Amino acid sequence: MIRLRFVEGEGLASDLIELREGTCMPLYPSHVEAVDGGSYVGQHVEGGMKARYAGYDAPFRKELFVDLPATPEQTVRFYQALWKAVGEPYDWEAILGFALPGHFHAKGDAICSAKMFLLLRDKADWFPSRAPVAVPAHCIDPRDLLLMISAIVEVPH
Repeated sequence: MIRLRFVEGEGLASDLIELREGTCMPLYPSHVEAVDGGSYVGQHVEGGMKARYAGYDAPFRKELFVDLPATPEQTVRFYQALWKAVGEPYDWEAILGFALPGHFHAKGDAICSAKMFLLLRDKADWFPSRAPVAVPAHCIDPRDLLLMISAIVEVPH
């Protein structure tokens, strides 16, 4: 099984991401990361791809854990690629693209939701198709990823 954590965070950056997303249930996620034991691993503006301890981001408004059924092979591929990505930089330019007209992206860098999507699709083969999606990965925000997942597995409400 692969476990993701979606967070409705606190602060201006979270508020701006949530504003862009529009309606979402059961929360307005501004961040997503993988859960591995007592570690949360994901991309952050501060520090890029890092492993952090549970509770590092308190206070937050809400959190939602989503368990993705996966074969043992998919799970191993996902988590191996996840840990290998630690140290990768954050894609500041993609966040600018959320706020400004235009298409911004730093090749090779990723935001949290893009990174989780790419790991699920390209490393774990978790999505039913590896076909290109309707938007570039760096444009996938946490709500988009939650929506894509909710079409495959039930998301708790």
